[in-house]
Amino acid sequence: MAKKKGAGIIVFKVALWYCTILGIFAAYTNWLPQIRGDAPEAAVAIDVSAVTPEMLQEMGEKIIYGSHDPLGVLARGEGPIGKGQCPLCHRFFMEQKADRCPNMIALKTEPQKLLQVSEEARSHERVKEPRYEEAKKRLADGEKDSGIVPHAETGGQYLIESEYCPNCFVVEGFGLKGTNDTVSPMPIINKPPIQLVDTEIVAVVSYLQMRDDPSKWTAKDDWEAYFGEELGANEEDAAPAEEKPAGPPVALGSESPEEIVTKMTCYACHKIPGISVAKTGAIGPLLIEGTNSANRLKSPEYQAAVKAGKAHATTPREYVIESIMDPGAFIVPGFADDMMKDFKHKFTVSGLDVLVDYLLAQDEAAALADGMDRLPNEKEGPIKKPEAKVDTGEAVAKNKSMSDDKQTVKVSSSGVIESSTFIGLN
Repeated sequence: MAKKKGAGIIVFKVALWYCTILGIFAAYTNWLPQIRGDAPEAAVAIDVSAVTPEMLQEMGEKIIYGSHDPLGVLARGEGPIGKGQCPLCHRFFMEQKADRCPNMIALKTEPQKLLQVSEEARSHERVKEPRYEEAKKRLADGEKDSGIVPHAETGGQYLIESEYCPNCFVVEGFGLKGTNDTVSPMPIINKPPIQLVDTEIVAVVSYLQMRDDPSKWTAKDDWEAYFGEELGANEEDAAPAEEKPAGPPVALGSESPEEIVTKMTCYACHKIPGISVAKTGAIGPLLIEGTNSANRLKSPEYQAAVKAGKAHATTPREYVIESIMDPGAFIVPGFADDMMKDFKHKFTVSGLDVLVDYLLAQDEAAALADGMDRLPNEKEGPIKKPEAKVDTGEAVAKNKSMSDDKQTVKVSSSGVIESSTFIGLN
């Protein structure tokens, strides 16, 4: 009887042990970035002749937020980011922290009257500004990236123009530093990587016009007056929308670092050496993690975050992974906590490895070679070119005193030792 009881206890302990191990593995696999196989969103093709303003407004909302419940997405601590990626930089709700580009809402408490009204109302004032007239003269031969000559006459046309030619008029204070507000950080929306078609852009403008007052809708007429052609005439070949709603983009291990940076929209905020689309990001830190990560781990600010129980990385690789998966764990001094918090749902494990490996391979030398520097608010300071080291001969004399053997030293015309038989000098 005692033996049976003992055997039963053993079986119970073994079963408990297996359940514990399975539980640990289940928790770990759910903690890891999850794989999603959803297809990317296709261009929207619709019959423009039958579309209603309400249909365009609804389409614009989905293109902007990726959802018809953006406040619900915000409440979950995630970014309501749709195909157009507008909320990455623009503020559409008070609950957002984004303030990188002009806000899209009326800020009633602002002392500036132009900020107290909606973006639709502001648009009519933009074309009356002296700076807009200056831009028309300056770009009379066409803006270099879009080829467009600024010529908006109404607020609606201005909103249309700003999507195709962000540099045609840059709101004061929102241009790239050093450009005197003539170059916008905003990408051209009808070109890669966002690449909205004409009807989608009209839908976005429709949403902006109608969200506060449906009677303000003029987007379709504005587009046709601005471009002098019928909307939808060039969209016959646009791919139809998928019947199945597309999910969020997912970074895969089979993709290149540039493909991942483009898909995850890292370029919208960061400059990254060697990535063609990530040349102008002026919102987040310069991503040279071969230099940054080790320095930040040792910084008093990071150690304070560790002490507070927020940050947990101990190696450069862990730091980069943490900064992507849990961006609120440590905020680089000089920046705000406004990075999207849902990347843990958008990377496969192998996709994360591809991006982390690439970022760790980038350092100050790579940034210099690509003509990049830190932003003014990066407290780590600007990147400085290494000074040329000129050997005065002291090292040679020191080594000669350590050995009686004959030595051969080759010195360049500038005084730099090019080769030597001295140990440690080669």
